[in-house]
Amino acid sequence: MVKYQDSIEKYVVGNKLLPILGSMVQIGFSLVTLYLPKMILDCVTAQVSLQTLLIRLCLTGGLWLLLSVADPAVHNAITSHAQTQLYTRWIPAWEEKTMDLDYELFASHQGKILMEKARGAVSSPNWGMVTYLPRLTALLEAAGGLLAYSTILCMLHPLVVLALLLLFGMELGCSIRTERKKQSLKTEKAEAGRKLNYIAYGTRGLQEGKDIRIYHMAGWLREMARLALEHKRGLEQRTAGYELQRLLFSGSLILVRDGCAYGYLLYSFFHSNMSVGDFSLYFAAITGLGGWLSRLTEGISKLQEAGNFVKDYREYMELGEEKTAPGKAEALLYQKAGPELQLPPGFRLQDISYAYTEVREDGREEKHQVLEHLHLEIAPGEKLAIVGENGAGKTTLIKLLCGLLHPQQGRIEVGGIPREAFAPEEYYQLFSAVFQSSGVLPVSIADNIALNTTGSIDRERLQRCIRVAGLEEKLRSLPRGEDTCLIRRITGGTELSGGQLQRLLLARALYKEAPVLILDEPTAALDPLAEQEIYRQYQQFMAGKTAVFISHRLASTRFCDRIILLEEGRIAESGTHEQLLARGGKYAEMFRVQSQYYQEKEEGKA
Repeated sequence: MVKYQDSIEKYVVGNKLLPILGSMVQIGFSLVTLYLPKMILDCVTAQVSLQTLLIRLCLTGGLWLLLSVADPAVHNAITSHAQTQLYTRWIPAWEEKTMDLDYELFASHQGKILMEKARGAVSSPNWGMVTYLPRLTALLEAAGGLLAYSTILCMLHPLVVLALLLLFGMELGCSIRTERKKQSLKTEKAEAGRKLNYIAYGTRGLQEGKDIRIYHMAGWLREMARLALEHKRGLEQRTAGYELQRLLFSGSLILVRDGCAYGYLLYSFFHSNMSVGDFSLYFAAITGLGGWLSRLTEGISKLQEAGNFVKDYREYMELGEEKTAPGKAEALLYQKAGPELQLPPGFRLQDISYAYTEVREDGREEKHQVLEHLHLEIAPGEKLAIVGENGAGKTTLIKLLCGLLHPQQGRIEVGGIPREAFAPEEYYQLFSAVFQSSGVLPVSIADNIALNTTGSIDRERLQRCIRVAGLEEKLRSLPRGEDTCLIRRITGGTELSGGQLQRLLLARALYKEAPVLILDEPTAALDPLAEQEIYRQYQQFMAGKTAVFISHRLASTRFCDRIILLEEGRIAESGTHEQLLARGGKYAEMFRVQSQYYQEKEEGKA
């Protein structure tokens, strides 16, 4: 995130030239506009020659014209610079951060909220972080204009300026308090925005479209959207209410402030030798000072709001940076394995505990213990199966092993090296994995398997993986074979069935040729016969690899060296398929129930 830090610091702190230049041009333009009527009135009342009047008009008018052209040009440059930063740096950095963020933080409630708030900060070219530089410019203009006009009014009477500044302080306090109230609603707004985004974008896929039609979910989804939208509108109305209160209070102060100032000016004009030109100058200065005061109040409030967007973005971009390890552990791992690298790594999980934290609607947190004081050793090259009922912690254990989650208690060692010694990308290189749900991209089947951004695909390895995964027959039916694009609605290519999709994901895991293979229900969409055929091929392909396998079909675990049964977050049973059956425990009972089901199914077919 070094690029992000450099760009944000340069934008927020380092790039001072444009705001300073913009404020100087704006203040100069205002002062010339303020001085022009006084100059004309003084010339008329003094009855100067027409030539003198025209010379003064030309000089002053020429300066006014120059500044009137420079003012929008500089401000347009400021806006353009901010929007360029948005599209070239901040949005790409947000997307890169979202892809690289530690999975545990990515999936956490905190991570989701910070992600949504940061997304809101860079979601518009007219809102969010892009407003920081223009609003900083506006604040500098207001401060400079206030100083210049106050200097002019001090010549009328210093107490006039003091009274105006006192009322300004009251207006400023109201604005700061209003901004704090608005900021307190931002987290709730982010949660409401996430709900609406999910309803809008998470329910329009092909799979969701089937469920929506079969189960007549359209009315229900519309009602959910209506409730979410009403909640968000309620938050927006509360924000608008805070802003309305601020405007009413500010309007009342302006009425008192300007009324008193104009009254004193009229009194001074009729009871002193004040010229018409001076009266015009002071009158415009009082009006202008009121404007600068209002702009300064608004500028501080708006800059604070823009600063909050920068803070939201910065918090997300810095999220999880402290977890990054220095790396180099992979080299140590293979040094321990020997120069020929004959053995894949083994694992040792010592006293592992893990609980998920759920945030309820009332904001309270609830912890759900999944794994508790678990001990497990996986030998190098071992084929381990993990079984158990739903919720026993099987997938959580896999995610901990892969480094997607971090144990809240205990430690994980890989080949004797602590997990924390690996950099994330270094650790992920050890694994090929097929999880319960994975996606495909709108590119060719070959690219979906290889996931190779360099454009160089090992076709021989690709064909071998396709053959092992059982995709050959499907690809032979396609005119372009493995070069056929997926996701028809985007590419016009083809779609894969559920079973074919899982075969593609298996081929993807095999293509990576990592030393550790993780299979989390990889054949759930396949029938038992097809599953057995794939595992027979797997046994050949997994030679020389450490493999960890989750399945609800206990018959498919026979090819593994060892099976562990998880129950209530602990290892309840461990052994080979035959040993566990002979023991007559929970595993044997589950296997008997499943065997009876398949037997009845076969009898029904007969």
